[in-house]
Amino acid sequence: MGEQQLEKLATSVARFGDEWLVLAEKQKHLGRVNIDDASTAPFAAGKKAISAFGVGRDDTVVIARGDAVELWSRDGERRWSTVHAPVQDVVLARDHVIALGEDGALYFFSREKGEALGALRLASPDPAASFRLAHIDAGIVILALGEWLVWIDATTRKTVRRVRARAKVVEISADAEHVAVAVEDGFVQAFRAATGEPRASFAAHDDGVAGLALGPDALYTMSGGDAGEVRACERQTLDVTVRAASPVCAIASRGKLAAVGDRSGRVRVVESSGSDLHEVAAVACGEGPVGVFIAKDETLTVAGSRVMMRVSPPYREPPRPIALRAAPTAFVADDAYAFAGTQAGAVDVYELAAGRPLTTYALSSDDRITALVRLAGAMLVVGTGALDGRVLVVDVVDAKVVHRLSPHEEAFGVTCLASDARGRIVASGSDEGSIALLDPQKGRVLAKIRVSETPTSLAFEPTGRRLACVFADGTAAIVSFAQKGATVADLGLRGATHVAWGDGLVFGFKDGNAESGDRHAPPSERPAAARP
Repeated sequence: MGEQQLEKLATSVARFGDEWLVLAEKQKHLGRVNIDDASTAPFAAGKKAISAFGVGRDDTVVIARGDAVELWSRDGERRWSTVHAPVQDVVLARDHVIALGEDGALYFFSREKGEALGALRLASPDPAASFRLAHIDAGIVILALGEWLVWIDATTRKTVRRVRARAKVVEISADAEHVAVAVEDGFVQAFRAATGEPRASFAAHDDGVAGLALGPDALYTMSGGDAGEVRACERQTLDVTVRAASPVCAIASRGKLAAVGDRSGRVRVVESSGSDLHEVAAVACGEGPVGVFIAKDETLTVAGSRVMMRVSPPYREPPRPIALRAAPTAFVADDAYAFAGTQAGAVDVYELAAGRPLTTYALSSDDRITALVRLAGAMLVVGTGALDGRVLVVDVVDAKVVHRLSPHEEAFGVTCLASDARGRIVASGSDEGSIALLDPQKGRVLAKIRVSETPTSLAFEPTGRRLACVFADGTAAIVSFAQKGATVADLGLRGATHVAWGDGLVFGFKDGNAESGDRHAPPSERPAAARP
């Protein structure tokens, strides 16, 4: 650790070759600080005070001053200036200048001449004045909104991933290796820039952190006290390994409640409140769940690889176990029964109140059961990985197959299923890269929608007019249905694993987090090929 006293309280600092650029309050120029001899020289002087600045990888400097955004060379020559509404932060990406407006929107300019290219607005309940912006590398910038860090591709102006910090972010600095943030409780957190993986977390100053800057060998932090104390933390300490995240492997939703299970065996019960999710309980089940279900009375049923657990609200009592006949490959339940698909192509049925096995449907000898959906009434829809008969509609009372459908191409199995609230339409995802819409009552294919990736999780909006999809590459989309066809809207997510739709959308992620779909920016729709 090392310290250096500054003559004036700075509002932000940035590495500038072998030197540093420092911005003091209400200053009309930047201070160019030589670390070796502590000398300071003015840089980018002008007639108005500088509100923000950013340094590019080639030491080009972008400055926000009054109602203008300016680009300066390392030698101190102004290359261009463009008139713009006041901004509170600005960064240089590969081919772009990105300004964070006082209205909370991101404004994109060409780096070469400063032409305006477009804007992006992300929904957030936090005030725009608290947002923070930083540049990672290769055209990726990161925006801090409250507790959330959002990776954004400057070229496409779409979000790449989201990660949650331990508290609201007050300062941020980033480069190609790390993202470092100071949060309002005085801690500093580090994340891997490429993946968003959490790394080290530590207390930097007793009086909070007012500034951060990542250098080649150290992270520099500036205290929030009057002295403006600066400390240096070696870069290697930022990469301390933390406990690996447990990916979300099961999710269910009913009304405002959602149950989110991860591979560590923990199931969190969360409640939606606007665009936020609040955890109301957590249940330890001992093994990663294959599926979860929330009953009308909010009792939670969780199927693991060996045992099925049931726990009632307020979820404080130990779960009631039910032994499973075989490890399930798919799971669904209703208020009275649970259905577990198996590797052998059968579906085991359990009576929940009695906590015992009831019967087994021997359905497919070709391959495992890959997906299940329970319809209102007496119907169960079964998806398999077999080469034929991939979607089966089963009458659970008579225990017989009433319809056998092959909605996908030969040699491609079903990856996921979902039905609308009334059970009139079933959506079937396949690893051929399609979503088939089925009429389970008549046993026919209504339409087929081509998508760019394999669907892995599907959920209908309660009205049935829209379908949420998560794909094998971790992206997500909304399919909207209309008389003239279907449209697919990319949500810009990365790292998603599962989706559920109660009163609102809930996504689960590889890093173990769950997010409300309301937090994501309105997507741009594109036409999708829908054919009968």
